[in-house]
Amino acid sequence: MYPDPASALPQRILDLYGQLSRAERRLADMLLENFDLLPLHNASQLSAKAGVSKATTARFFRRLGYASFKTAQRSARTAEGWADAKVPHLARTEAEAPLELSRHLTAEVQNLVRTIEALRSDELAAAIMQLARADKLWVVGFGDNYPLAHFARALLIRVKADIRMIPIGGFSIPEEFASISPDDAMLALGLGRKTRSLRSIMRSAIRAGAQVVFVTDQVTRAGPEVATVTLRCRTQGLAVFDSVVAPVSLLTHLCAALALRIGQGAFDRLRAIEAIHEEWGDLLPGDI
Repeated sequence: MYPDPASALPQRILDLYGQLSRAERRLADMLLENFDLLPLHNASQLSAKAGVSKATTARFFRRLGYASFKTAQRSARTAEGWADAKVPHLARTEAEAPLELSRHLTAEVQNLVRTIEALRSDELAAAIMQLARADKLWVVGFGDNYPLAHFARALLIRVKADIRMIPIGGFSIPEEFASISPDDAMLALGLGRKTRSLRSIMRSAIRAGAQVVFVTDQVTRAGPEVATVTLRCRTQGLAVFDSVVAPVSLLTHLCAALALRIGQGAFDRLRAIEAIHEEWGDLLPGDI
């Protein structure tokens, strides 16, 4: 069922989450938030970080199908490309800086590859169809997700005319949201920290009969009360920040596929936009 034990760990946890004890769920939540904790820490350290006993940790990994904690850790280290005896350290000399950049690149590639491997083609197709059929598209992103939402809208507005952005600075959300209809679709961004506003607006959109495409991380368990299609991205960062490589790539793919699905109307709009730029002289002909 799980041909790659390491890369399948998040999916194993999600599949069995409802069967886990409260203590096991604390450990599961921590690993879903940061998979790199597994190759970096021994069983005692991992248990202490999660606030559970070593017995709980051992039972948790056996429940996931591993013979032991060490078996799971070896699989994780192999998948991450680390030798079993080596773990990365935060302190590095100047001479080692290129190696750090190389590890960053490796991690970003793994985020992208694992995201693509986990995405289902039928869910992608459903998301594209829902966005294409909508009269109005609503793009929603709060907090750290706002830049991603802004990026998505910047692409969508090139191929589809009526794109609504939430939130809009200085405007009340309920007044903006009041015009949503069953003929609309929403692209909601919820990576990392989620807000009550995001949950509320997604639930309201579903209740209004609109389609909701939810782009989120591997941790989130989104039900039909908030989304019609959920697309998950791997966002594991090596240090301080989460990675956005997979979400940006997925959004670019969705918007490009949407343009192809719309067809001639999208291409006509792109040409009209370019003609306006040329008429106004907005674009520089050479180097700045």
